[in-house]
Amino acid sequence: MKTEALDNRPVKNGFKRAGTWLLGFFWLGLVFAGMAIAFSPSSYPPVLGWILLVGAAVFLILTTAVWVKIFPGLLAYGVFGSLLEISSGHALGHPEVRVTPSTGAMLLLFFGISTAISLTFRRRLITALDRVALFLFVVCFFAQIIVPQKSLIILAFGLTCLASACSYHYVRNRKN
Repeated sequence: MKTEALDNRPVKNGFKRAGTWLLGFFWLGLVFAGMAIAFSPSSYPPVLGWILLVGAAVFLILTTAVWVKIFPGLLAYGVFGSLLEISSGHALGHPEVRVTPSTGAMLLLFFGISTAISLTFRRRLITALDRVALFLFVVCFFAQIIVPQKSLIILAFGLTCLASACSYHYVRNRKN
């Protein structure tokens, strides 16, 4: 009688997925810790914050091909959050921060367009230009937290980076 080996692919995939999520939370922790140390009063020297941010940046760029697959889903949460901000009139998690309908609509437009553009990155090989554009988009996303009065301008620049990489890819492949 022939014995069949147990198929352990689902277990491996589960561990891989859990590891990916843990690395994602670790990265987010690096970013928030780096931002807190570099941009706000802290008992740590600001250079430590910048070191953490550089480490997070290197990690982000090296793993782009992995996280770009879930990127549209993360941006879709922004669409949902913008709808909630428009309906409630205040920032999520900050009832003291008022969000005007026009600002909420701009955020909805930003996240909607960003989500649509980010879907194109899932269907292709990620180039160096794509990595730079995605990195700049993420930098802009976090920068608007630091400078909220300029958030729409900063987010528009990030969206322009995504759109430029997508357009370049489209034009380059259309010529072939």
